[in-house]
Amino acid sequence: MFFILSKILAFFVRPLTWIIAALLLSVFLKNQQWKKRCFWIGVGMLIFFSNQYISNRMMLWWEPSPIPFESLEKHDVAIVFSGVTKSDKAPNDRIYFNNGADRITHTLQLYNSGKVDHIIVSGGLGFQQANQLPAAERLKSFLVMAGVPDSAITVEPNALNTNENAVKVSEILNRDFPNQKYLLVTSAFHMKRAAMCLKKQGIEFSEFPAGYLTGAPTLNFDDIFIPKAEAIERWEKVIKELVGIATYKLMGYI
Repeated sequence: MFFILSKILAFFVRPLTWIIAALLLSVFLKNQQWKKRCFWIGVGMLIFFSNQYISNRMMLWWEPSPIPFESLEKHDVAIVFSGVTKSDKAPNDRIYFNNGADRITHTLQLYNSGKVDHIIVSGGLGFQQANQLPAAERLKSFLVMAGVPDSAITVEPNALNTNENAVKVSEILNRDFPNQKYLLVTSAFHMKRAAMCLKKQGIEFSEFPAGYLTGAPTLNFDDIFIPKAEAIERWEKVIKELVGIATYKLMGYI
């Protein structure tokens, strides 16, 4: 139930939802003054949230800085939270990644460079994925195809959200890998909430953010004046994380 409610809440906190709602109100309201207000509110939000420069600066503030591979100490176990594969694309003879694929490709690089000895991938079936492999199994398939031995991978296939990722992974760590050095690998925008959930379980770990949505800030014409869909997407991810953190605090997850 919490999983379904979180998806419904995510819809209502999206800037695009606010923009569409304001523009629809400007069409259907009878009061002329409020029609104009809603129209200009909608246009204003569209201009603001689609600005590439503003969204990039905002995300640079939110995302933790990248960690150079050479400065990273060796860890025993890398913990990877899923959410970077597509489950609704056929044929099912390959792995389809979305824009968070760095979570697993950087983990592969960590393993190949000797920075980690074992990899735990966590994630189950999301909304309307009943006939698909769990997300963690899809990530394991990629790692095995890339040359990581099966014995170096542990799959946690049941978690439906970040809190469940943390709870179920902590059980595996305490049971199979006690008193070792752990490294949490997840998307940079998602690291704050993921780290809070794992710390709540009493696990001590280092962080390795991946899957960055930011670039070097520039003042070129395109970034300042041309609306970009990816700018809106950045705002949606950060607002979703802020709402997620607030909700998790209310639920006692962090």
